Amino acid sequence: MFKVLDIFRKSKSVDQVSAEKRFLLHKYDHFKSVLTGNNRALEIITDLEHLFYGDQSFSLSYIQEQARVLVGVVCQIAEDLNALAGGKYPDLFEAVERVGSGIFAEMVQEKKIAPTPLVFPLARIDKDKIAAVGGKAANLGEIRNRVKLPVPEGFAVSAYACQVFLEQDGLDLWIDRRLKDLNVDDTEKLLRTSEEIKARLLRTTLPPQLEQEIVAADEDLERQFGAGVRLAVRSSATSEDSEASFAGQHSTVLNVTRDNLLHAYKEVVASTYNPRAIFYRRSKGYTERDVVMSVACIRMIEAQASGVMYTVDPNDRDHAVFMISALWGLGLNAVDGSQATDFYQVEKQKRRIEIKETASKQVWLRSAPGAGLQEGLVPDDLVDRPCLTDSQIQLLVHYGFKLEDHYRIPLDIEWAMDQRGKIFVLQARPLGFTLPAGSPAEAASTAEIVGYPVVLQGGAAAAYGVASGLAYVLKSDHNLQNVPEGAILIAPQTSPRYVPIIRRVRGIITDVGSVTGHMASVAREFQVPTLVGTGQATSLIPHGQEITLDVQNRIVYQGRVAELIQEKQPLNALQGSTTYQVMAGMLKKIAPLNLVDPQQENFNPRGCETIHDIIRFAHEMAMQEMFQIGEDLDPEAKVAIRLRTRLPLNLYLIDLGGGVNAAPGAREATLEQVTSIPFQALLQGMTHEGVEWLGQNKIDWGGFASILMESILRDPQQQGAMGGASYAVVSAKYLNFSSRLGYHFATVDTYCGRNINNNYITFYFTGGAADIDRRSRRARLIAAILKRLGFKVDQKGDLVRAQIKKHDQELIREKLDFLGRMMGSVRLLDMILSDEQRIDWFVEEFFKGNYTFQPPEAKPASLPEETRNPKH
Repeated sequence: MFKVLDIFRKSKSVDQVSAEKRFLLHKYDHFKSVLTGNNRALEIITDLEHLFYGDQSFSLSYIQEQARVLVGVVCQIAEDLNALAGGKYPDLFEAVERVGSGIFAEMVQEKKIAPTPLVFPLARIDKDKIAAVGGKAANLGEIRNRVKLPVPEGFAVSAYACQVFLEQDGLDLWIDRRLKDLNVDDTEKLLRTSEEIKARLLRTTLPPQLEQEIVAADEDLERQFGAGVRLAVRSSATSEDSEASFAGQHSTVLNVTRDNLLHAYKEVVASTYNPRAIFYRRSKGYTERDVVMSVACIRMIEAQASGVMYTVDPNDRDHAVFMISALWGLGLNAVDGSQATDFYQVEKQKRRIEIKETASKQVWLRSAPGAGLQEGLVPDDLVDRPCLTDSQIQLLVHYGFKLEDHYRIPLDIEWAMDQRGKIFVLQARPLGFTLPAGSPAEAASTAEIVGYPVVLQGGAAAAYGVASGLAYVLKSDHNLQNVPEGAILIAPQTSPRYVPIIRRVRGIITDVGSVTGHMASVAREFQVPTLVGTGQATSLIPHGQEITLDVQNRIVYQGRVAELIQEKQPLNALQGSTTYQVMAGMLKKIAPLNLVDPQQENFNPRGCETIHDIIRFAHEMAMQEMFQIGEDLDPEAKVAIRLRTRLPLNLYLIDLGGGVNAAPGAREATLEQVTSIPFQALLQGMTHEGVEWLGQNKIDWGGFASILMESILRDPQQQGAMGGASYAVVSAKYLNFSSRLGYHFATVDTYCGRNINNNYITFYFTGGAADIDRRSRRARLIAAILKRLGFKVDQKGDLVRAQIKKHDQELIREKLDFLGRMMGSVRLLDMILSDEQRIDWFVEEFFKGNYTFQPPEAKPASLPEETRNPKH
């Protein structure tokens, strides 16, 4: 922060500076520090609110750090205010401690998994075990044990087991350090960090007890189903298959034997740190500790056919249909969208099959003889044959109804049919939608927009919406980091690997893919318009061409179609997450402003309920403290120099730095030497050519009034006793002006800089020579003028207090100019304002530029337009 005292010390030793000036410099230094702290605090609050209410993602560590900085800034504000005010507000420290402790309590999110068994058999799992075994395993147990639908047998390795694994040798702390400051939008660094963490996890040996219990659970399955049981080792992380789907972010290892079971377990745990998983977590507001990997180990189904079923249209909640995709063999290519699938749509009310679309299925995935998977060619007689018969479709629909009735929500269901035709449920999770609940589905129109060439037509709507941008045709996943901001991604197939760039793109178009795939789910979560299964997007759409994607109508236009582009409502993907909830709790203790009116009884440290209250109170009190600094100044003090003007004031200047360009040791200064921005503006008004400080009001000054008039209007350079001394404490951007003229007093305290939040004017006026009624009328006149100028005004009797703040520098200067004109114009009107009805006339004449208030026939020529019409 700028230190006025440091500048002063360069020119004079501290010993040479009077005690009075050191005192003023001390107060001004802390006043400036309060203003600086106020601005910094408001910037942080604004940043947090923009993040919370906008569409940007943020990490828990970022908001925690911002909150720590904010509380530190506010603590310094309390220190500075008390230094400025001589320790007048000790209760403010208690307020900072109270509010700050509440914020820190919201920030503490140290999660520990409660101790549980390391392994649970599926027979002992249901929805109530979700905290122990994650959403996927808990749902499988629920479907097996309560819904009573076919589910492959197996077991789950608990989240607590993963915690035990990660805590050995401080592995979890090392991972936290690697991820703490990671910018997930830096794709290259994200990939590098992910690989480092995964490699170390795979090198780490499992705790002996965990190894023993995993092997023992596998042996139990062998006793049930015979030797050589193959397993599907699948992620079931905490927070997975909840409001945030985590679809496709973690790994699955299929066809696992006893020999590679422990390695497969570590591989799935390590997938917690897949690049797409890290990106997804941060984008959705989940911390590393929110997602602890439980692992579901279920018996491998050697599938004849597999696929996905939605229990409602994800693009239209009111479209009551089942949507089923299917392909031959294992369903991996169906869920990742990398292969064309058969598609069936069943109307719910009558269970009528509305749509049957059979794809040409050239390849399938099957279990390899040893371990792992192998890809092979589909036999010729199956390539174009539907995977499902009508009765099998209806059986799936029956499963869908049972599951939807049980969970009471629309579902995304994975299924597999074994070689004997038995259909198993492999997974059920909440279905993600393109549109929020309660939003009307956007009606599709088959009409093309005239005047724009159609580049492509067809495909399936995975996520509704319209997007326009430059096409980026992706040839290889290695080019992901080169996809520019605002592009429309054109890719051969959908893939969860695209998740790290999903915030970067405006839309996605693929040759191959399914509306029931993982990538489609994620696109709906992030509301990225996505068209899949077009067959030829990568060959028809030129790289770098500007296009407009209309998903509802399955059309891609050349160029930007302005008629289709609508303002997109901000989406904060973090809503509902731990980080979002922490932010919401913190903001309740940071942002609301309860201390609005300084006149209210609760405007004190005990009334401060939030950080905003504390800085509002401190800012107001700091202004009040500075307002009073000129009250007891000694006119004989060497710290002050006299300002020579034609004004009837005994005016002295005290320069705190940059306010007066006078020679060292000078005892006088001229108007031209004043460099203080606010004082220049006030003096400009006070010395306005239309303002006559001497003799402008034609009054018959008899009796006491004539004596008063003589004493007031005598030569100010003679220092008349009734005139008294007036002081201007100035710096380059600050002014505290205390004026004593006869029997009335006026004070102007103002800061006028480039930062709007610092700027204010406080004005105080009281007294006069006439009786209280006349003085009160003049006060009402002043109040009316100030209100017209945009001030907040409080007027009681002959006292006027007014304030205006948070305007730009030019407007503050303009208001000060008008204040100067007003102070000169109305100073003696209490002697002649005998009629209440004339107040309005005086106000109007003032804003016409008639500062002498002469009758129209005697009024001088019109003044410039800006004089008559001040800005508000």
